[in-house]
Amino acid sequence: MNRGRIVDCHTHMFPADIPARWDWYAARDSCFAELTRESPRSRVREAWATPEEALRAADRAGVERIVMQGWYWRDMDLCRRHNDYMEGVVRAYPGRFAAYASINPVFGEAAVREVERCRDMGFSGVGELGPGGNGYPLDHPGLLEVLETAARLCLPVCFHVGEPVGHAYPGKDRTPIEGFYDIARRFPDLRLILAHMGGGLPFYELLPHVRQAFRNVWYDLAANPLLYDIRAVKAAVRLAGPERVLFGTDFPLTVYPRRRQGQDFSLFIEDIEEHAGLTEAEWELVMGANMRRLLESAGKGQNR
Repeated sequence: MNRGRIVDCHTHMFPADIPARWDWYAARDSCFAELTRESPRSRVREAWATPEEALRAADRAGVERIVMQGWYWRDMDLCRRHNDYMEGVVRAYPGRFAAYASINPVFGEAAVREVERCRDMGFSGVGELGPGGNGYPLDHPGLLEVLETAARLCLPVCFHVGEPVGHAYPGKDRTPIEGFYDIARRFPDLRLILAHMGGGLPFYELLPHVRQAFRNVWYDLAANPLLYDIRAVKAAVRLAGPERVLFGTDFPLTVYPRRRQGQDFSLFIEDIEEHAGLTEAEWELVMGANMRRLLESAGKGQNR
């Protein structure tokens, strides 16, 4: 397997002052507070990493490109602040990082303007959107306007998606997953990335009408070690096709809490390589080629 051409499509890099000023950010955004608060009862926690720490971990694991997903802030100023930070990281380390815009669609026209601003700064997509965390349904007018804008600008959109069954945990999104079928039909040219294996949606691609509607839908593997058995990787490849599955870790989230804490890409990569049963051709697509194609075509549309 080629260990030098890996692209991680789903990581989170936060403004540098967050570890020292966590209380200030938490006071402005209760969702952020809930998902990043240290818990003595759980080994699973959000971690922080500087770009330099991320690159050292990436180099150890053979990760060529790190795609930073934005956060679903409930404060529009925090969205802008986060986007400015990510733009600086991309500029400081050309070719190593890419960024998706931190957007909250409930802010309507302000959110649309922020999508356009981020495209002009060279961002490669929009997301990770959190409908559950931000409290809007998938037919919210603000969301539909953001999706229309992203489609026009040729920017993929990544959604945080939760599986509809199983135990509850902080950050589990209860948004009904059937709504993504409606979005895919309404915006057939929009490239959608459904995080966390789409909450199980690949199974429904066995329905011919769903597979047709989902031709521009990709599934990422972020945080999968916390959610699924490693066999789920091969299952997603068989159900959706190897061209529409994307490697992602949710770095620096701890995804193997009993083995290692934070700032690590390698454990999931090794698990996939040794236990997922991918062919060499499937590995090349899932671990890098699919995301490289999305990055290369991003942002080619036109402003209003």
